Amino acid sequence: MESGTQILENYMKNDGSGESIATKSQYKTPTHFFPAVVDNFFEDPEAIVEFGKSLYKEIMGRQPGKRTKNLWEIDKDLHNAILGKILSCYYDLDYVSLSWQNSNMSFHEIPRYSPDKKDIINKGWTHQDVDIFGNDEFAGLIYLTPDIDPDSGTSLWSLSSNVKIQDDPFDDGAEGWYSKDGSFNNGEEYRKLYLEQQKSFVEKLRFQNIFNRLITYDTMEWHGANSYYNGDDKDPRLTLAFFIGGIESESEFPLKRVKNNENEIIKDRIYSNVR
Repeated sequence: MESGTQILENYMKNDGSGESIATKSQYKTPTHFFPAVVDNFFEDPEAIVEFGKSLYKEIMGRQPGKRTKNLWEIDKDLHNAILGKILSCYYDLDYVSLSWQNSNMSFHEIPRYSPDKKDIINKGWTHQDVDIFGNDEFAGLIYLTPDIDPDSGTSLWSLSSNVKIQDDPFDDGAEGWYSKDGSFNNGEEYRKLYLEQQKSFVEKLRFQNIFNRLITYDTMEWHGANSYYNGDDKDPRLTLAFFIGGIESESEFPLKRVKNNENEIIKDRIYSNVR
C-alpha cells in the first residue's frame, strides 16, 4: 500500500502544486448495530396507542408532524421498561451489563400532506440520525397505527457510486418544509430536490408499516419514511420513536461481534472447496 507521502507525490505537478483526491466517502457507514425487526412488540399495543394519543404533542424543530415530550419526562418507569425491552434485541441483559449516556423516546404523529398517496411530499427525506440528541448509536420506532397503509413504513438506503447529497431540507428557510399550522411549504421545490437526492441511493431494506412492529437500525444508516399517507377518515401515522447513545459494555457492539466471529473453519472450508 502506498504511503500518504507517495500518494501526494503522484498528484504533484512540475511547479510543486498538486491535489489529493479523497478515496473514501465523507459519510460514515454503520459499525455498531445491524437492523432488527420484532413483530407484536407490545403485549397490549392498544393501551400504548390510547396513552400516546392522550398526550399533548407539539412541533419540534423543523421535523414533520408533532411529538410529545420525552417519555422519561412523563413516566420514567415506563420509559425504562420499554428501553430495556428494546435493548434486549441486541443484548441479553441478564448477563451483559450496559450503561448509556442518553436515551430519548417520544410519540410522533405525522399527518398526510397530500390526499394523493403517490405525491412526493408524503415521503420523508432520506437522512442519517447523526447527533440528533447527542452521540446516538442506534435508533428506531414502533408502528402504532392500526389499519394504516403498510407502504407507509421505512426504508434503509445505500449510497450509490454517483453521490450527490443535498443539504437536509429541515435546515432550509425560517420554517423548513413543514409550517406550524401543519401545512407543507413549497411542495414543488421539495419534489424536485427529493428526486435529485434519491439518484444517489439504492434501497437495501424496506420495513412495511405493520401495527405493533418494532424496527431498529444503526444511526449511520441512511433511512427515510416511505410515506406519511393515511386514507380518508383514518388516523395519521403514529409511532413511538427512540434514540439511544453513548453505550458502554464489556461486550462488543452487536455488528462487530458478528463480523469478528468468523472462525478459521469457515475460511479453511471455503478455500479448500475453491481449490
